[in-house]
Amino acid sequence: MKLALKEMKFYKFRFILITLIILLLGLMVLFISGLAKALGRENISLLDNMSAEQYVMQDKQQPQLEASQLNNKQQQKIEDITKAKPMKIASDKLKQGNDESDVILMNTVKKEKPELKEGHYPTGKNEIAVNEKLTADDINKGDTVKLKDGSKVKVVGVLDDTMYSHSSIAMMSNDGFSQHASEKGTATFYPVKDLSSKQKHDLKQIDDVNIYNKDDITGEIPSYQAEQAPLTMMIVSLFVITAIVLSAFFYVMTIQKISQIGILKAIGIKTKHLLMSLVSQILITTIIGVVIALLLVLGLSFFMPVSMPFHLATSNITLVVVIFIIVGLIGAILSFIKLFKVDPIEAIGGGD
Repeated sequence: MKLALKEMKFYKFRFILITLIILLLGLMVLFISGLAKALGRENISLLDNMSAEQYVMQDKQQPQLEASQLNNKQQQKIEDITKAKPMKIASDKLKQGNDESDVILMNTVKKEKPELKEGHYPTGKNEIAVNEKLTADDINKGDTVKLKDGSKVKVVGVLDDTMYSHSSIAMMSNDGFSQHASEKGTATFYPVKDLSSKQKHDLKQIDDVNIYNKDDITGEIPSYQAEQAPLTMMIVSLFVITAIVLSAFFYVMTIQKISQIGILKAIGIKTKHLLMSLVSQILITTIIGVVIALLLVLGLSFFMPVSMPFHLATSNITLVVVIFIIVGLIGAILSFIKLFKVDPIEAIGGGD
């Protein structure tokens, strides 16, 4: 470590340059990761905010919540088996003045209420709680808005990050939903958990009914896979670029100091110590660059408008930092090979 720090101090401009490049790459990776995570959550945060493990829905080749049509007879059988209450959703619009926002109207299910940022859950027929993203459209707690059918409802709560298929969720009481939602366009499904084998068997005996897990449903949201695939490819490409850049920098630096390495080997410094010095330099520059990038991104996130999709979870941050360190070490493999091959006699000009 001492050797590594001395060398970094001596060649400080080179190491500052490497750190700046890692910083820029880290900024891009963290920002795109936050964007990819947020876009993904805009598709599935309604499901993420539920405690349900499975969903009882209409049996379809492509299971989609908004397409689950269950008749009264099917619903009664499902409720007799699971003792669960139905969750219903329907497309709607919120109008305030000349502004109009597309939403997914949802009824209240006692055990599956998304968290509130402010206010309270709707209890009256003309009360509604809206997703926080709608506050960017100037729809706030206490406002009165119109639904598609022309009815006026009061915003009594703001939901914390609750969306499905890029549409904000607007929650109403069961009576309110029944009164305002179009019965023709209403989809019905049952979020359930801890089903016994017998319950699963009995449910599958109901005509045109099946049980799906979260992955089954998210895989059928058209925008989910379409967005995640290219964003993931961009992140992978940035990691590959990072490996190439670090390889080039450390390999060139290793070649430039061949004579110094030869002298160090000649006076008895072992190759493993030189390798440890190189690894220490890679770890220090990578960690400093990524940490500064992380602080900058987190700082910027406080100033981003609520309408901008950006979300960085702790797991994502940890993954990015670990991958950057691994990529940095992989990128320095060429320098490792060169260090092993350096002959002290030839390096200091004694081989002629």
